[in-house]
Amino acid sequence: MRMTTFFKKIIGLLQTIVEWAAISEGHITIIDVRPRWRRPRCSKCGKKAKRLHGRKGKLRTWRHLGIWGKPVWLRCRVYRVLCSRCGVATMAVPWARVGSIFTRAFEDEVAWFLQKTNQAATAAYFGISWPTAGKIARRVVAEKLDGSLLENLRFLGIDEISYGRPRKFLTVVLDHQRRRVVWAAEGQSSKTLTQFFHLLGPQRCATIQAVSMDMDLAFEVPTRKFAPNAEIVYDRFHIVQLLSKAVDEVRRCEVKKAPAEEKKQLKSSRYALLKNPWRLVPAEEDKLSTVQKTNKRIYRAYLLKEMFQTVFDASCLEDASAIFNRWFGWARRSALEPFAKLALTLKSHLPGILRFIDQRITNSPVEGMNSKIRMISHRAFGFRSGAALIAMIQLCCSGITLTPIGH
Repeated sequence: MRMTTFFKKIIGLLQTIVEWAAISEGHITIIDVRPRWRRPRCSKCGKKAKRLHGRKGKLRTWRHLGIWGKPVWLRCRVYRVLCSRCGVATMAVPWARVGSIFTRAFEDEVAWFLQKTNQAATAAYFGISWPTAGKIARRVVAEKLDGSLLENLRFLGIDEISYGRPRKFLTVVLDHQRRRVVWAAEGQSSKTLTQFFHLLGPQRCATIQAVSMDMDLAFEVPTRKFAPNAEIVYDRFHIVQLLSKAVDEVRRCEVKKAPAEEKKQLKSSRYALLKNPWRLVPAEEDKLSTVQKTNKRIYRAYLLKEMFQTVFDASCLEDASAIFNRWFGWARRSALEPFAKLALTLKSHLPGILRFIDQRITNSPVEGMNSKIRMISHRAFGFRSGAALIAMIQLCCSGITLTPIGH
């Protein structure tokens, strides 16, 4: 077997002809290659182009995956071409992405490692710099995400996540059906989310059927404006969080003005009041029983929280509305100021709350994805910019599938 044939089989590149190969004294393998195409192609659009005569090509090198633990470099003379669409451009090569000094196979392997571990460890393993690993991630994302993420969107979840101080936030949009992030951008305002709907376009916005979110006008206003056919479903767990906050506010107020003996009995009752009844351990059940005997106002707040959650268990909208009306009347007459205020807030958002009965979607997948995003940020010990974090989110959370060498 000739050496060129041997290296052609080893490097495994498509549309590539191996012309010459040599191993230097430093154990670095250099392979001269050229595209198999008869006519050169434009690096911007991929269309066949005319090679410019009278101009010398530039000898360029690309780092490829190593062989036997030694680095491999591909070498080819690259020419300028004249494209009918893009004008004068650089000739494309099949083994590398535009503007990269690494082969596509090398970058895909780096990107696979970035999906599994942090950027610093990946950079150290491949012998590249930390910023270079980030640039490779952005190039892989730009190629793999071809726009199909924004197609056939029906059920969306919208939420924000903090990625730095003092107030650095990302707005994240998730597709409920495919469980993947379809868009993310810096900021948490109406203007930020408007960018997503502009990118989506009127036709694709019209196909959105439901959007889950918390009760934030920054998300609600642009959704109603650009996706008029979408039903807004307020997140069930966000509403339960508001109820728990009201219970805790009543508890703190009552403990503050209670006599010393009563304070002692109410001590450590917070988690017993906030947890779901079926998750209580025996000690917490005893504490809840003590609260019932010691302070009727705190226990009334607890019952209001639990009664409201039966709205979500209703079998139809009529039953849910009836339960809410009974709860609303009780909350307004309860003499508990936090619940009296919360009752008015929930009543003004009632249509979006009751849509859960029909749609049965919550922001729990978005919260789960936010946990994964925080893990990506923590394992990198933070990111210098939102753009770098967004690239890693798209690489790890948008459904990009990469296969390591040997699989």
